[in-house]
Amino acid sequence: MVRVRVPCSSLTIDSHRARLYRLIFSLAAAYNVGLGLWAVLAPNSFFDLFQMARPRYPSIWSTLGLVLGLYGALYLYAAIHLERARPIIAVGLAGKILGPIGWILTVHGGGLPIRTFPLIAFDDIVWWLPFGLFLLEGSAFGRRLRALAPLACAIVNFIAAGALLLVLRSGVTASDPGAGASYISQNALIWRLGWGTWIGAAVSLVAFYAWWGSRIERWRLAIGAFVIATVGIACDITAESLFIGWLPKDFESISRVATVLTGGAANGLYTVAGVMLTIATPTLRGRLLAWTWAVWAAGFLLSAFSLLGIIPGIAASTGALFILFCPWCVAIWRKMR
Repeated sequence: MVRVRVPCSSLTIDSHRARLYRLIFSLAAAYNVGLGLWAVLAPNSFFDLFQMARPRYPSIWSTLGLVLGLYGALYLYAAIHLERARPIIAVGLAGKILGPIGWILTVHGGGLPIRTFPLIAFDDIVWWLPFGLFLLEGSAFGRRLRALAPLACAIVNFIAAGALLLVLRSGVTASDPGAGASYISQNALIWRLGWGTWIGAAVSLVAFYAWWGSRIERWRLAIGAFVIATVGIACDITAESLFIGWLPKDFESISRVATVLTGGAANGLYTVAGVMLTIATPTLRGRLLAWTWAVWAAGFLLSAFSLLGIIPGIAASTGALFILFCPWCVAIWRKMR
């Protein structure tokens, strides 16, 4: 594998991972700047969106927006200067760990509704893995973690599939909205934890695609697949956030939107990204290649059924997809490691 040494640093990162880190830190910069501008220019809209009382002093929220914008500038600097990025990313990761802790305490104390979970998901949780892996660059532990990405993806997705079968199915497949809402209300904690495993599954899948992309020579196609999967994870986490934070309120409409986002849009984008990586991997042949295309076929079927709202088709294609996908991740790991 081609490797590049980051200037003015003892840190050595291969060219593919360096591109990914620059892309990820640039996305973090764009997110922070966008959120900061939203807070500055429309300080009341956040509270309107989450159906909260407007603050008496909205300028405090606007000031927070300026701080978020400053973080955005720092993340952009980190993207340009990877050799000097460690302190910035370390402070950023610390904030992204402390943020959810403070949010949980505030929600528990009644200061915020749980429907504000999307803010924590996008502002903090989704960045834990890439920020942490960057800080572990150059260590044996970091190398082992990256090498196990396909196995982690298989395990986390197996757990998520189990949560869907054992915990979430009664809520998402209920034909009567009242029965679905009642089930969620009576099992709120395990319902939210179950959807939390699906956030982990989405993150592990994108990490697996990054691992796969590092093992093919057509790096532009690998980066393109990663970008498409990143759009997919944005749709996925939006959907999981709706399931976690908003239901059982407006059960019928919100569950339909969330199903289209996760089963239709996110799954379709993941499948397209997987097809791109498959095309860019000429070493996949024979039974493994046929198995790979069967996985993508099941993925496309799930997207189609989700967009059409055909519940029996969603259930059947989901089962087929995960029966094929989890052991396939292990087979790909054994083939490409």
